[in-house]
Amino acid sequence: MNMIQRIVALAVLGLVLTGCAANYKSSSYQGGQVQQAMKVKLATVLEIRDVEIQAQNSGTGATVGAAIGGTAGAYSSNRSGVVSSIAGALLGGVVGNAAEKAINAKTGIEITYRLDGSNDIMALVQEKDESDPIQVGDRIKIVEGSTTRAVKLAANSGL
Repeated sequence: MNMIQRIVALAVLGLVLTGCAANYKSSSYQGGQVQQAMKVKLATVLEIRDVEIQAQNSGTGATVGAAIGGTAGAYSSNRSGVVSSIAGALLGGVVGNAAEKAINAKTGIEITYRLDGSNDIMALVQEKDESDPIQVGDRIKIVEGSTTRAVKLAANSGL
């Protein structure tokens, strides 16, 4: 495998690994949340605000970027391959880290709601659901378990 093929293979691997971002949608459950009893509270939405959900940095982007940059620097035409390799690794790490953050960022909403039978006003952030967006005035159920999510109540739910 020549140098170009190695660099391309590392880049593809990096994109695959950094693309494994968490899902914060109300309709998505992790395996450990299945078959677990969860508390449900009913509420009314008071306010919706768009927010950006920044992904937690796994370090994969920086690692892959450094590997690609270091490899590219080592094969540069420059006579000082070690210096080029180190510079390439540093630059690649910075670029890879920025790419991972950009790829894994999500569009979310902050939902401010009032719990039924209470004066308590709460807020919850989750990923935006374009298929059935929650809006001000909607009736929602708050599902609390290892995580908390807001789910829009269907008009015929009976709750």
